[in-house]
Amino acid sequence: MSQPGWYPDPQGSSSLRWWNGQHWTEHLNPQPPGPRRERQPVQQYQQAPVQQYEAVRGLDATVRGALLHADEHVVAYGSASLPWAHVEWTAYWTASAPYGQGGGLQWIFQVGRHPFHGGPRVEVVIEDSATTVHGPGGGGAERVWTHLVDLGRTRAEPRLVQELARRVLDGESIDVAQGLTVHPGGVRGDRVSLSWSAISGAVIENGRVWIQQSSSTAPVLYVPQQNPNAVLIPALLTTLKARR
Repeated sequence: MSQPGWYPDPQGSSSLRWWNGQHWTEHLNPQPPGPRRERQPVQQYQQAPVQQYEAVRGLDATVRGALLHADEHVVAYGSASLPWAHVEWTAYWTASAPYGQGGGLQWIFQVGRHPFHGGPRVEVVIEDSATTVHGPGGGGAERVWTHLVDLGRTRAEPRLVQELARRVLDGESIDVAQGLTVHPGGVRGDRVSLSWSAISGAVIENGRVWIQQSSSTAPVLYVPQQNPNAVLIPALLTTLKARR
């Protein structure tokens, strides 16, 4: 196994553990529960809308003692910074704080270059107890995270979806979210292969991205939301199905 990503913990916990491409790290995230089985097939990209928190005006905060700044051009945290135009992957999710850190929730946001190859990244782990928002409006950890997600969705994700879709339409097979291959004929992963006609769509739920068949209400394939560009899968599948 050479590609960085979140995988079932080899030490036997019920969490996902981060493999950095060379060794297992100490970073854990809870393994989300399975999906509800009673649901209608997903026909298009469905994800809760993000509130608009002054996305163009920008955000300034202190998180864990380091300065965080994000605006319509760049996201910077501590000594790391990345223009949105250079972002090649994104990931964001919520999780319970690791044991020994007082419980509560963490809001995690990541963007970077060269997915699965250890390129430069900006990673922010946000908690109410270690976050201060500067400027008018105030707010806590969830507001900071929501603002970052909103900026990423407007400044980077549309471009990333179009670039990935173009590559597939040009005949490439591409890895998305470490565990899912999207190719001109459909998708495959975890010993499951689906043609485009067999896919009804995808939905983000309980920390995973679930892909559903047209003939069934039960999802047959998933990838953890924590993996690079997993959050793009619903929009990417919708875009590619529309162009078939």
